[in-house]
Amino acid sequence: MDNEVGNVKNVNKGNTLLRTGGIKLFYNNKKTIGVFIAQVNAEFQDLLSRGISTKAMELDYNVAFFTNFGGYGQPSYDTGEIMITDLPNYEELDGVIFASDTMNLEEIKERYLKNIRNRCHCPVVSVRTELKEFYNILVDNNDILSELIIHYIEVHGFTRINFLAGPKGRLDSDKRLECYKRILNEHNIPVEEDRIYYGDFWKYTGVDAVEHWLNSPLELPQAIVCANDYMAITVCRALAEKGIAVPDQIAVSGCDDIEDAAEFSPSLTTVRMPIFEMGAAAVNTIHQLNLGVEQPRNTYMKPDTIYRASCGCKRNWYHESNERRRNHIIAREELYRAIIGNAFMSTDLAGLTKLEDVSEKIGTYIYENKNFTHFCLCLHRNWDFFHEEGGTEPVVDDDRMIMEIGFKNRMLLSKIKFSKKNLIPKEMAEEQAMIYYFAILHHQDHYFGYAGIRFDAIQTYMLSFQTWLFNVCNALENVRIHGELRRLVYRLEDMSVRDELTGLYNRRVMDTLGKKYLMQCVEKQAKLMVFTADMDKLKYINDNYGHAKGDMAIKAVADALLKAADDDEICIRLGGDEFMAIGIDYDDNKMMKFVLAFVDELNEFNKNSDTIYLYVSYGWHIVLPDENTSLEECLMVADSHMYKQKYDKASNHIRANLPFTESM
Repeated sequence: MDNEVGNVKNVNKGNTLLRTGGIKLFYNNKKTIGVFIAQVNAEFQDLLSRGISTKAMELDYNVAFFTNFGGYGQPSYDTGEIMITDLPNYEELDGVIFASDTMNLEEIKERYLKNIRNRCHCPVVSVRTELKEFYNILVDNNDILSELIIHYIEVHGFTRINFLAGPKGRLDSDKRLECYKRILNEHNIPVEEDRIYYGDFWKYTGVDAVEHWLNSPLELPQAIVCANDYMAITVCRALAEKGIAVPDQIAVSGCDDIEDAAEFSPSLTTVRMPIFEMGAAAVNTIHQLNLGVEQPRNTYMKPDTIYRASCGCKRNWYHESNERRRNHIIAREELYRAIIGNAFMSTDLAGLTKLEDVSEKIGTYIYENKNFTHFCLCLHRNWDFFHEEGGTEPVVDDDRMIMEIGFKNRMLLSKIKFSKKNLIPKEMAEEQAMIYYFAILHHQDHYFGYAGIRFDAIQTYMLSFQTWLFNVCNALENVRIHGELRRLVYRLEDMSVRDELTGLYNRRVMDTLGKKYLMQCVEKQAKLMVFTADMDKLKYINDNYGHAKGDMAIKAVADALLKAADDDEICIRLGGDEFMAIGIDYDDNKMMKFVLAFVDELNEFNKNSDTIYLYVSYGWHIVLPDENTSLEECLMVADSHMYKQKYDKASNHIRANLPFTESM
């Protein structure tokens, strides 16, 4: 890295930091911040994103959120989600906000970090996780629970305080545990290891912790401090199942102030993270660095302790609870509508097999995304490629994209080709700063492209947007599979009418393509040409040089026929050493050109061969057909001319490919 850590390859001039990149993204000559975050519609991520967006709008920055939804234990699905790390144009970003602790997939973290280190030339800010090489916006976990634990000791007079930690070795959990031990020591309360239980920061280990403590020889705790709210809510439930009242018998508290904390009964005493403020601070740090203003490597944000019923205090709880209930009711109604909408969307898309039909349906269901203004569904050029084992992989890192579906200010746009490095087509650009959310479109590990969406309010995706994307991706996969089935059917049909040795059509095609040509000539009043050829002395080649040479001779005649057929003539191997061609709009001049090209190619083969030589007899018939004309009749006439030539050559002991004569 050059210059500051997390401020890669920047060039300072006076008091202003200058970069050559950035203005290309979104086409509006504004700086762009890339935000790398997972599960963006989750509670923490939603608040963080709102803080980022609000401050970015204030400072006139574009923001590109790159989000994924992986980490559900489905490896093939996760492989597709990981491709989000290939989407950002890292070189053109003017700042990066990295929320690594939102990412369940380690490979995504590592790939982002590798790209940031190797390709970014801008300030990089990590949120909530300290990364030494970057700038960091943090909450001091060393002190985060201090006020709450002191409250238990000094206000409630508790001395038996248990602690439910997160996983051992996880930095935030270890620091919160150290905080617990330090406060107890400062108040001369002994730290008893049996009062500490290690959980997993999720909803289930609270039951095990309660069971452990109830079976402990130690006296029951007066309070249980949990390292996060999920475990605290589970502890409350487990205690209730054991007939222990919270807070009358044991007080319980959490940390993080998730949405359920206020809704739970009893409402949960907890510590509220300044998440919105952390997002705003991350943007401000980038902005100040871009101006050349030094910033501290680590910025610590102060949390708020929220006292509610679970510790025996109910400060402001009634007002807060009513407000949250109102919001919860609104969110529940919106989620219900979204679930119904997504169900209908899934049904409507299920039977569609053509991309244009899928695009039309998606264009109607895009309005399910509340407050959206801009939307683009972008597919790479090989999106519908179907990989066969042993085949060639498609080029998915190609920069060329097509916006299959596009809405600007809720108005439908036409399809547009553009470069992926710009993220959106120029036609989607606006003069004001823009905030876009990008997610990968894929089915399992097959990559289609990506979707970008923009809203007219400071918001993130609805909770149902992931399901909405699933519907889109399943529909695209259905189109891809049906396309491949059509290709397979075509290949099977083609194989059924193809000669394996020569690649020419076989005689079955006379009843399909041959008759189509005949009907075209009847309808257009055009002349039909039927040409037939038969090898001389193939048996001699097989008997004297072997069947491999005989096959070579057959294929050489087929190649000569294809060489002559430069106007969509149908070339057929009727069987053995017999060949046929069918053409439209023929006269004697066109016939002469065809025959001369055919004969010249045979003679060229003979000129270059030192073993076998090709001699062919041929004939043709040109006719203006009507409804009573049949291919079989035309073939019989052409055959009669061909056999006359073969007889004349044998009678006169001629071993040659005769030139064109108009007598046929």
